[in-house]
Amino acid sequence: MRKISQAQLQVAKQLLKSGAVLAVPTETVYGLAVKFDHASAIEKLLCLKSRKAKSDDKILTLMLADVTEIENYARLSPFAKAIAHQHFPGELTMVLPKSPQLKNCYFDHLISIGIRIPNHPYMLSLLSLTGPLLVTSANRRGLKPCIASKDVEQELPEVDAIVTGEADGSLPSTVVSVIDSKIKILRQGSLTFDI
Repeated sequence: MRKISQAQLQVAKQLLKSGAVLAVPTETVYGLAVKFDHASAIEKLLCLKSRKAKSDDKILTLMLADVTEIENYARLSPFAKAIAHQHFPGELTMVLPKSPQLKNCYFDHLISIGIRIPNHPYMLSLLSLTGPLLVTSANRRGLKPCIASKDVEQELPEVDAIVTGEADGSLPSTVVSVIDSKIKILRQGSLTFDI
């Protein structure tokens, strides 16, 4: 397992490009990130999390650097667009209908896509360098997510590399499904909605 500092953005970029699973800090909890289009890295990540590639249960989140990128991957109703502009970047994951134009080894069999734009300087800098990343919380299935790099080291020693530091929160993001003008809370984090 390799440890790198948050200043080593180019190293992180190269690690991800080469197919590494990289543990990263966010404003919520530590995440495990891979390149969005790197099939073997995605497979490795799913294996780490004990998930099946063709399962609709607990879909990996697509992390983006900017709200203007969302429509490359998902269909945004005017209502969903308003929510995105109001809460991104932030502690929110929006589950949206997948764009019919999207071709991707992980999302091809799915009809929806979870999108998050983190409000975290390191992650935004990394995403602007790497492009989209698939990210999930850094933890074993059923256990609480890690909030510091030392926790990831202990709990997930098979991770390829860790960006050292601490996450800024302790709760994962709030997850909402938005279809047309309907919103449904799938997981409550620190961000709340009046619905």
